[in-house]
Amino acid sequence: MRHLTAGLLAALLACAAPATRADTRLHFDIDLGAEIAAGRFDPARDRLGLRGAAAPLSWDRPRLASPGAAPGHYTLDLTLPDDATGGQPLAYKFRIERGAGQDGSDGWEPGRNHAVLLGGGDVRVAREFGAPAGEVPVSRTGRIERLGLVASTHVQAREVQVWLPPGYEADGEQRYPVLYLHDGQNVFDAQAAGAEWQVDEAAQRGVASGRLRPFIVVAVSSTGSRTLDYTPSAMTVPAERLGRGAPAREGGGIAAYGRFLAEELKPLVDARFRTRPGPADTAVGGSSFGGLASLWLALHRPETFGAALVVSPSVWWDDGVTLRDLAAAAPRPLPRLWVDMGGQEGRQAVSLARELVEQLRRRGWADDALRFVEDPRGSHDEASWARRVPAMLDFLYGRQAGDAQ
Repeated sequence: MRHLTAGLLAALLACAAPATRADTRLHFDIDLGAEIAAGRFDPARDRLGLRGAAAPLSWDRPRLASPGAAPGHYTLDLTLPDDATGGQPLAYKFRIERGAGQDGSDGWEPGRNHAVLLGGGDVRVAREFGAPAGEVPVSRTGRIERLGLVASTHVQAREVQVWLPPGYEADGEQRYPVLYLHDGQNVFDAQAAGAEWQVDEAAQRGVASGRLRPFIVVAVSSTGSRTLDYTPSAMTVPAERLGRGAPAREGGGIAAYGRFLAEELKPLVDARFRTRPGPADTAVGGSSFGGLASLWLALHRPETFGAALVVSPSVWWDDGVTLRDLAAAAPRPLPRLWVDMGGQEGRQAVSLARELVEQLRRRGWADDALRFVEDPRGSHDEASWARRVPAMLDFLYGRQAGDAQ
């Protein structure tokens, strides 16, 4: 199986890294006075936890704050390495931790994620628990066209954006391969999630430097039906994975979403932009449930998608239905697949990703069609995926490996 060596992965990840900075020391002072007065926080029983999108923070496990000097205040000091978020804002939230049996959506600060820039040195955050999140810095690189809300007869309408490579306007004859990415609201800027994939920055640098062949990126936003759209089967979701009020049984709509991409959106994109429309030049990618969706599309719609980025896939879904599906699927020719997993995403996630790759090998995927990456520092978040984007794009469009495509 073709793995990225530690040195090669580090070199490719460095393509996304900002200039060297000193570590950032975060000092939080959170006022829980209003929560205590309203009976929503009991100092004798509850704890205040910080969760976020870059190690040493995690969305799954809290870093606990301590009572501060002022009544009702809780403080937490945290040091993050200079490259923790790849130069983008750190997305975070505080949560009131109530112990075992707490509902998955209970205790969180309301509204969208907060964000803080890691600029090195000391950064102090002093505010009330639940204060509105400030504006997230937005960075967008290159020419990005908004197609607006794209309607469908198969799924909910959704926003679509298209990144065009340097030189697109200069040469009216050249045509380009296309990469379709799920959760498109997080692909080019951090406004939706407080962090982003930084695909536009990585693609602009790679194409402008000549390291990557020019290509087009189509960012397809998700909607409230994300779980339905991105999963291959319905399942009863464990209570700890559900938000309050969510249905107990979810999923199973990937075939309809696939029809939207292949039969409605792709023809629109091919008609409006100078694309190379064949499957050898059409890739799809996404993370988590989006990773499952990308693999399913490559396996079941090979006439459309000839390659897939299967990023941090949720192989656990429906007791490993993806592994069972893989045993039956037989696309020809075999699509090129990038599969990855972060070492901080949990033992089960890493183990299932390895099992997925081993099954792919047994089904015939050879080194030239399969790349597997384990990122030891990677968590299940946009900042971790952004660090791996240059290597993903190199796999799909690197001149040293893909000129024949």
